[in-house]
Parts: sequence; C-alpha cells; structure tokens
Amino acid sequence: MTSVVPALVGREAELDALVAFLENRAGLPAGAVIEGPAGVGKTTLWRAALERAAEAGYVVLACRPAGAEVQLSLTGVSDLLEPHLEALLPALPPPQRQALQVALLLEDDGGQPRDQRAVAAGVLNALRELARERPVLIAIDDAQWLDATSTEVIEYALRRLRDAQVAVLASRRTESATVRERSPLPGLRLDRAFERPSVHVEVGPLSLGAMHRLLRTRTSLTFNRRLLQRIHETSGGNPFYALELARAVERSRLTGGGALGAGMGSEPLPLSAGLAELLAERVAGLAADTRDALFIAAAASQPTVELVTAVIGAPAEAILAPAAVASIVRIDGNAIEFVHPLLAAAAYSLPQLHERRAWHARLAEASVDPEAQARHLALARPGQDPEVATLLIEAARDARMRGAPAAAAELYAEAIARLPASAGFQRAQWTVEAAPILLTAGDGTQTRTLLEVAVAELPAGALRSDALLLLSALVDDDARGTERAVQLVEQAFLEAGSDIGRQAAALLDREQLERSKDRLGDALPIARRALALAEESGDEALLAAAHIRTADLEVVLGIGGEPVGRFQRAMELHARVPVDAGNSAPAMLAVCLIRAGRVDEARPLLVDERLRTIAEGDEASHQSICLFLAELEWLAGRWDEAAAYADEGVEIAVEAGMRVFHGVNLALAALVEASRGDPDRARSMAVAGREICESVGEIAYSHYARQILAFVDLSLGNAEAAREQLETYSVERGIEGPKRLSFIGDEIDALILLGELDPAADLIAELARRGDQLHRPTLSAAAARCRAHLLGARGDLDGAGRAATEALELHSAMRLPFERARSLLVLGEVQRRSKQRRAARTTLTEAIAAFEGLGARRWAARAEAERARVGGRSTIEGLSETEVRVARLVAEGQSNKEVAAALFVSVRAVEANLSKVYAKLGIRSRTELARRI
Repeated sequence: MTSVVPALVGREAELDALVAFLENRAGLPAGAVIEGPAGVGKTTLWRAALERAAEAGYVVLACRPAGAEVQLSLTGVSDLLEPHLEALLPALPPPQRQALQVALLLEDDGGQPRDQRAVAAGVLNALRELARERPVLIAIDDAQWLDATSTEVIEYALRRLRDAQVAVLASRRTESATVRERSPLPGLRLDRAFERPSVHVEVGPLSLGAMHRLLRTRTSLTFNRRLLQRIHETSGGNPFYALELARAVERSRLTGGGALGAGMGSEPLPLSAGLAELLAERVAGLAADTRDALFIAAAASQPTVELVTAVIGAPAEAILAPAAVASIVRIDGNAIEFVHPLLAAAAYSLPQLHERRAWHARLAEASVDPEAQARHLALARPGQDPEVATLLIEAARDARMRGAPAAAAELYAEAIARLPASAGFQRAQWTVEAAPILLTAGDGTQTRTLLEVAVAELPAGALRSDALLLLSALVDDDARGTERAVQLVEQAFLEAGSDIGRQAAALLDREQLERSKDRLGDALPIARRALALAEESGDEALLAAAHIRTADLEVVLGIGGEPVGRFQRAMELHARVPVDAGNSAPAMLAVCLIRAGRVDEARPLLVDERLRTIAEGDEASHQSICLFLAELEWLAGRWDEAAAYADEGVEIAVEAGMRVFHGVNLALAALVEASRGDPDRARSMAVAGREICESVGEIAYSHYARQILAFVDLSLGNAEAAREQLETYSVERGIEGPKRLSFIGDEIDALILLGELDPAADLIAELARRGDQLHRPTLSAAAARCRAHLLGARGDLDGAGRAATEALELHSAMRLPFERARSLLVLGEVQRRSKQRRAARTTLTEAIAAFEGLGARRWAARAEAERARVGGRSTIEGLSETEVRVARLVAEGQSNKEVAAALFVSVRAVEANLSKVYAKLGIRSRTELARRI
C-alpha cells in the first residue's frame, strides 16, 4: 500500500498505542478515541492508524463528516458502507435490505415511512457479514460532526456485536488538550457502546524537538534555536499554527520586513495571512485606544498595568477592560496576560511599522530594566547605530551573568550587527566574547561566519588565538574539515606566544581531534603536555580539564590504575571548578566504570550530571550524558530506560543541530531494538546513525554504528553479514577505543560460525590478554564465553564447559543480565552436547527466563530452540517440541519470516509445522491459536 499520509512527527507513542489496540484482536469488539484541540494533528494520526490497520488485514470503513453535514440524515452510515454495499445487500434479510436501500437513497420509499429499527438491524448484520472473514475497523474522523441518525444507528449496532471482530477508531475535537478540562461532546460515544472501556489517546502539544523535526520535514526553512523556541511558544505546540508561523517568518525575511523581529525576543512573530485573518476580528473590532494598549502589552516582555499606563498616558485597566471582556487578556492585579500567545502576535501586528517604532521609543523611555530599554530602543531605531550597539552589548553581558544564555545570544548578535563598518576591531573583540554564548544558543552557522570575519580582521596575537580555537570547532563536519580544524588549532597554539594557558587550551583541542579519529595512542602525549602547561599556568579550570582527559586516556589504555583512584585529583578540582558536564570528572569516571562493568557505581554520577545539564541549559553536555546513560542502562538490562535516554539524546541533538550526537544516539536506540528482537527497525535506525556519523567524518562513532549492525546480523544468525560489518574494525579500536561496549566477541562468534577457527582463536587470546592488562572484566568475560564457543566447535566439551562457567561467573559478578543470559545459553549448549540433559534443561530454562525478563524475544526463542533439542515431553499435549516452539512464537504475533529467523529454519519449515499445529489442535487461524496458547 502506497502511503499518502505525511510522516508522523512527535506522535510515535500515540501511534504505538493505536497499533497495540488494533493488534489486540482478542479484545474485540472495542473502541479507541483520539482527542485533542483543532490543528493538533488528530487527522494525521487517524490516517496513519488506518494505514496500519489496512496493512494488518482489516477491512477499513471510513468517513470524515463535516460541520455542515450534521443535519443530513445517515450521511455517516452511507459513507461507511457505500464501498461494500454491492456485496453486502444480497446477504441481508429482505426487510433490512429494503430499509437500507431506502435510507441510503438507493431506492424510492414508495410513500412509506422509513423503518429505523430495520435500518439499524441492517447495519448490524452488514458489520457481522464483513467481520466473518476479516476484522473490521470503523474509522470516523471528527466524530463530533457525525449526524445524529448515524450516531444512533451505529451505537445500536455496536452494542449488539457480541464477539464480532470489529474495532472502532474515532477522532474528536476538544476545547482543551487536557483531560481535566475536557467537556462532553456531541457525536459517537463509545463508552456506552462497549462493555470494556475505550482506549483514549490524548494528542497534546508537540515537544520542542518534535516541532523542529516537523518544520524540517514539512518546509525548506532553517531556524536558529531561539527562533524555533519562539515559534514553539507562540504556537503553544500546535503543529498547524507552528507551520503557519514558520512560513510567515520566511515570507517576512524574503520581503525584508521583520528581520529584527526574527532575532529579537521582545517582538512577536509575524502572522501568516490565514492566522491574521483568523485572529484579526477579535482585536480589530476594539476601540483605537484599547488596540494601542494591547500593542504595548504585546510588545513588553513583562506587561503590567503600571507600564501600559505610563506609556499610553491614561489608566490602562479601564482602557483594557473591553479586551478582558472579549477574553483577549486577563488582568490580575498589576499583571497583564494574553489568553493565547497568538492573540499577542495579532495585537502587535495591527499598527503600521512607523507606529510600532514610535511606541517602542516610548517603551524604551518608560522601561527601568536595562535589557528591556536596549531591546525597545533597538526596535525603535533600525540600522547601524553605535549607541544602540553599546546598550545591547551591556544588556548581553548582564543576561550572560544572570544565567540567561538564550537572551544573551540574541543581544550579542544584534549588538554586533549594529556596529558600523569602521568598527572592525571592536566587532572582532565582541565576536570572540560572544561566540561561546552563540554556540550555546545553537546558532553554529552565524557564529562561524562572525568568527571567520574576526580572524580576518584581527592581528596575530592572543585574541586571534582565541578566535582560531573557537573557529576550529565549527569547520565543516567532514574529513577535509577535520584537517582544517587541525591547522586552525596549530595556528592558535603558535599565536598564543608565551601565554601558557592559551597553549594548554590549544593542546586540549588538539587532543580532542585525535580522539575523534580514534587515535588514542597519539592523543595521550598531547594530553600530558597540556596537563603540564595547565599546572604551570595555575588556571584551575584548565587544570581540571587536563586532569580529566589524561586520566581517562590512561585508564582506557590500561596504564592508569584503578579508575576511582586515578580520577581522585580531577574529582577534587571538579568540586571547585566544574567543567562542562559532558566532559566533567564525574562523567568521565562513570565512563571508565562502565567499561569495567561497574554500572551501579557509574549510574549516580551520570544522573547527577544530567540534572546539572538540564539546570544549566547545557545542551551539548546533555547529549553526551544521555549517550553514556543509554549505554549504561543497556548493559544493566534496563532497556526501557536505555531507549528513553537515547531518544532524549536524539531529540536534543536534532534541536541543537549537532549531527554527531544525533547519529550515535540513533545507533544506540537501534541497539535496544536489536536486543529486543525488532531487526528491521534496528537496522534502519543503525544505518541512519552510521550514515550521519560518516557524513560528518566521525570515524569512531560510525564504526560504533557498524558494530550494532553486526549485532543485528548475528542475532539473526547471519554470520557472514556480521563479519562484513566488522572486518574493517581493528582489535585496537574494539578494545581500546572510546566506546564502552566491546563487540570483538561478536566478531569472534561470527568467525566460529563460519568455521574460521584459527583467526577466532587469535582474537580470543588478544581479548583475554587485554582484559588482564587493562583490568577490564568485561573483556575477560567476553573472552571466556568466546573460548567456550570455540572449544565446543573443536569438540573439547570439557574445556568448553569450564570456559562457559568462568564467563557465567564473571558476568554474574558484574550484574550484566544480558551478557549473563548469553553465557547461560552457551553453557546450556555445551551441557546438552555433553549429554548432561538435566543440567542443560535447567541452565537453558534459566537463560530463557533471563532473556524473557529483559524482553529479548529472539534470544529467548533461540534458547528455547536449544532446550527443545535436549528432548523430553512437549509442553502442549500432542505437539512436538518444534511444533510447540512455532506455535508459541506465532501466538506472540510474530510473522512466519520472524519465526524462521528466530528458530534458524526456513519459512517453508515454519509453514509446514504451523499447518500440523492447526490440524492437531483443530483450529484455523492465528487468532484461535493465540487464544489456545
């Protein structure tokens, strides 16, 4: 089926809930309701659910009533049944057939009154007839507009369906998206039609990240983060309003109007023609002095009765009273609040441009806050203006000091833009000062442009060295860009002259570039040199960063000793001079602990740092912490938490435009999906993550995504594909690289399955040696499990048993449940081959329970298949072990293809066994099988 529905953005959870409702056929008949305000995306979600229903084999009966049709009798029933009437009418009893034909205007009534009961009975039997072979979905969009007669007839039929396979999906508009404010609506009421409660899906405002994805996918526009936030705030998270606002902003840019408004947070956004027309009536009909007062309130960042009175020169409360009666504003004491942000935008848009500038000049005179004064004066006096620029830069510094980076970034950018062309050196100075704040606000493109101008205008020296370092972080994300970054950092080091603090900063940036290419051996001496210079400089912030980097590299490379001890000095410095959370001492110590399998010690360190990033608005660090937490929780077997952290990282990365973290968090989300047993979804996510990382020249993380793809292939038993993903990945990177999870064990397993035992043995020896050298029990345990696999392949079952037991003990001690379950599986396989039937069955039963507890469906199926080979009675009377395995997986909802992959057999073998199961149990469908199991 070719999709005509726009891709859902930010509604994945809602769609999942509807898909789960549709998949629960044992619970039919039942209903589901999608609720939310106008423009929030109910229809898009409804359409997506219809596509999923059609793909799942439902007969879809759909109608979309409109407000103008409420008085037209039976239009809803006609729309639902019309495509199937030709087949249905002959199957109905004559009275019902005749009544339906008359009611639906297919025949003349002959002057006789319509029999409403016969019509309702005809609809009921038509639904039963359709549901005889396939499940039926009755789908009604905007159910509040369903005509009364159709509502009565459909409710009559639904109450009498008994066990018919019929689902109802209705969307309806609410005045509010919140449950507590929802009022009863006209139209279909499913709660009184079915015995069980309906599924309710509330469609609320989009998150900021989801709105960013929406604007990227539905428009060709680009927005800095502050503008995106303003669109989100003004629209209230409503996707329809957001798209209208975004297009209005773009039109304003193209026509040269409102450029300042797009960058200054004090000026409301321009409205599209559609929104302006929608809102204008409520504002334009008021008296002129009320409209003026509304403009002043809309233009002020914190509108008050006192401020409006001072600017307009008359008592504001009395002037605004008609606007309060019209529910445009609320007045609470001295505070003025617009009922919706869009009404503020409408009030602001009414005056002509010259009138707006005059009012802003008066607002600047009346404002006592320096930032408000600077903003209003900037809006009153466009163009280059040194006085305005000076006021803006002072306001920017105040905003930075009080911890308002978004406001500071706006003010810095506007201040720089207001400087005259002759003030080149001052512009460069302000740019170097502003760049870190502009980057925090997420506007990398603008910052890079400003820094390139600054580098060109500044003479060689300390200030230019700072500009070069800042610019090095903003070069193009590709291989050529990386080389350019190295050149910029090296030039910054030279231009630092005798300033050892700047030299240390340049070396730390150089070390980071080596890390990004996975060249850890080259990075360590650079970090050590930076540490020595930082010690000499006495700059504690630099010293903290250098200690963290050096300690991390030494622990990773196995020369730093026990992690907690090696990070002791860095942790002491952290208490006095916190570094950005993504590279802080607690975060890097946690990473080292994760490498060693000490997840319970690492978790509280990362949780605290995540809270710090949120409190400080540090999005770049927030992404890093999400990545670390996702890896930790995957290892700890808390996969819901792992997926949530990965999703959080993706959303922040998309908002901030940081593609590397977008790619790697996407790959981590794929790891969770692969572990749970959804290979198709995992593969698409991992491929997307790999492509993003490769596009920005990030070697380490692109290899990481390849590792996850190999894990997907190995989970499916496709050893050749797994090896292809891993063959370019060296032992050095897999063991010593910056990633916490070693996939060398997967490469070894793939080699053994392919019969390449000698190369596998070499890798096992290297893995074991590195585990001992680096004090990494995670590596030692992986080596032991792989050794068990290898010895088993060579026929040394005693040796294989000892190795598998060692792996199990190591994984149990580290409390890594998935790795422990994999070791149980290997031990159970060895015990079965050694004819230790009772031990094998016990071990494999424990493995199955462990995998099922984690939600690792495919791995559980693999363990069950191994247990079935042990022998013994079937768990379902009359079925063989193989038939039981097939039956259970099919009953769980897996397709024949998925069952074949889980059991390592062909699809044809699954079909043959399923036919035997149906025959032995006397059933005919998967639904009956699910009920029987």
